[in-house]
Amino acid sequence: MSCHIQCGDLLVLGGDCLCARGVVGAFIMEYTSPGGIAVAKFLAAVTSLVILGVAVLVPPTKGQHHDVRHGRHYNRHRIHDLDYEDSTVVMPPQFLNVKHNVTVIEGDMATLPCAVRNLGTKQIAWRKVGDNHILTVGSFTWVRENNIQVDNKFEDGQVSRWNLLIKAVKKEDEGTYQCQITDKTPLRIHIYLTVKPRPPVNKSVFNLTGTEFVDRNDPILLECKATGATLAPEKVDWFKDGLKLDTNNRDHPRIQLEEYTSLQEERTLISKLRIEHADINDSGLYICRISVSEVASIKVTVLVADTTNVKRGTGAHEEEAGLNGHSAATQHTSVVLTLSFFCLLHILL
Repeated sequence: MSCHIQCGDLLVLGGDCLCARGVVGAFIMEYTSPGGIAVAKFLAAVTSLVILGVAVLVPPTKGQHHDVRHGRHYNRHRIHDLDYEDSTVVMPPQFLNVKHNVTVIEGDMATLPCAVRNLGTKQIAWRKVGDNHILTVGSFTWVRENNIQVDNKFEDGQVSRWNLLIKAVKKEDEGTYQCQITDKTPLRIHIYLTVKPRPPVNKSVFNLTGTEFVDRNDPILLECKATGATLAPEKVDWFKDGLKLDTNNRDHPRIQLEEYTSLQEERTLISKLRIEHADINDSGLYICRISVSEVASIKVTVLVADTTNVKRGTGAHEEEAGLNGHSAATQHTSVVLTLSFFCLLHILL
């Protein structure tokens, strides 16, 4: 497009030529004198400059629109001569499925689960139903008990976990706990905690029996009955005077060991030690052991006697009494012989 030169002035706007007379034609028509024509040209030039400045300072829009109604920016699109606006949609928070019944043994740590999606800027609060005070808010503990805390983790998909931990749980901790999302309309779930008493702890029991005194060449018989705390012991070790006894050792060729699990008593292992033809060197302290702290012991003495007629266990007093009796009998015989000799001599004379 071009303008006629007769207009006298040209105005270029966005690549189009506009005739200045078209803008201020009314002014030119008003003034026909030479002075009026000069004034009209001056006004046309000023108007052209003003229009040009406005065109430069105000660029054309490209579909963007600022809406101050809600303080948000919207993008205006035109599809099939229809306008629409879009904005970010905030999803409401919701609880995820968790275990609603938790059972622990007294003294252990209880973990009460709570998982939320799309929590946003809201907080999670824990409380025990029936109590007036809050246990935790967010990651902070609001009670003096040092055994309560929150295990907080963030996962993909706008998921956050706020598990309540109760350490060294007691029977009075049993009850219903509430996990709540702080909002105008509170959202909550309930977790029930059951605390069971701890079962009694079984202790290991040892029973070592046998003959403490044996004669030389008689067998030594010892029996070790070991009952474990939870299971029967796998093996019993034997020691004599601190040295381990082994049937495979050539230094102990007369030792025999037998082990078996008792059918009458639970968790019980029976181990028997037998030594054929006991010798004086077999005297000593015998120990059966299943661990360093679980042992049982017995002292065995091998007796050595000159004759089998001497009763065991009488000691030196019986021997002394026997000697005294023999001496008295000898003296009585001497007295009788002496009297008989004197009587025979009196008759002869």
